[in-house]
Amino acid sequence: MVKSRTMRLTLYTLFGLIAADGLLTRFLVTNGHALEVNPFLQAWVGQELFLAIKVSGAFLVTLLLWIKYNTKPRLIYITTAVFLVFYTSIVFWNLSVFLITQP
Repeated sequence: MVKSRTMRLTLYTLFGLIAADGLLTRFLVTNGHALEVNPFLQAWVGQELFLAIKVSGAFLVTLLLWIKYNTKPRLIYITTAVFLVFYTSIVFWNLSVFLITQP
């Protein structure tokens, strides 16, 4: 159990950002506004399973970070912070693509 309220909120936020990335990416790609850059997900982005894969991956990553936090809190906190910056950038990029491509 992660006792740090800050860390719990950080992990919840990370999960939400990864899920938001999946939703935005699927919307943008299926409407012809963008392309999926990740070669592992390119074949799945148009499929119904894409969101399930994205959410499952987000769950597994945050669960692993949650479990490992008690053994190496500093490392996990830094790792999570890096992922937060990365996924926040991706979500804002996706939002900017959406806003720019609107008529």
